[in-house]
Amino acid sequence: MPKPTIINAQSTDYAATSNTGVDRTFEDVVIPAEANTVIILAALTLAESARTLTNLTFGNASAIRTHLIDVSADTFARATIAAIFDVSAAGAMTADVVATLDSTATGGARCGVICSTGFVESFTTTNHRSATDCESITFSPNYAENIFTMIGSCHVEIGNFTVTEGTLIFKGAQSEAHVGVYGVVQDTEINTNQKKIGYTQTIEEHADLFVTLSSQRNPFVQGQGLIRDIV
Repeated sequence: MPKPTIINAQSTDYAATSNTGVDRTFEDVVIPAEANTVIILAALTLAESARTLTNLTFGNASAIRTHLIDVSADTFARATIAAIFDVSAAGAMTADVVATLDSTATGGARCGVICSTGFVESFTTTNHRSATDCESITFSPNYAENIFTMIGSCHVEIGNFTVTEGTLIFKGAQSEAHVGVYGVVQDTEINTNQKKIGYTQTIEEHADLFVTLSSQRNPFVQGQGLIRDIV
């Protein structure tokens, strides 16, 4: 079975319609018919110590949210939240993404979206204070049928964000000196069934979500219900 793919045309970043209040709305997020999984991340210009994001929704009942993830559990990182949606039964759609704060605030926001033909195999988060040179490696026995993706946020200066391992999907900022978001994919192995994503950046706070996407919905489930029979 071939590896899943990133649907590049609809994997991009979006600006909020307003930078005040308790919600940040990102209008008309486009999901193509061939997508099975959508990863959406929203970030504020405000640090986690000032405000937190408590919810992230996609306004279409056919998009089933399977995970809601606090990505920025560090007081210095920009407040960041992510959600993973199963859209395999949804078909093509366009709807609004809404990120909800813990209380009203003034401050910009940015949203990033990764659309893929794959299904979630696993995920993990990390955050960095003063990140300059970062890399993450994943191992999977399902390496021949998966890809490794990253979606994240940085404090400012997204223009200095450079992918050193993997392929940049998108990067964009709320403004030149405000919060930025980015997406990266890696579909090749470095050794022993491992995939690596790396990036460099001038000194900034980062909050990253790494998702391994498989071509199969449940890659480790076989006929007996386990990866191998129990003897």
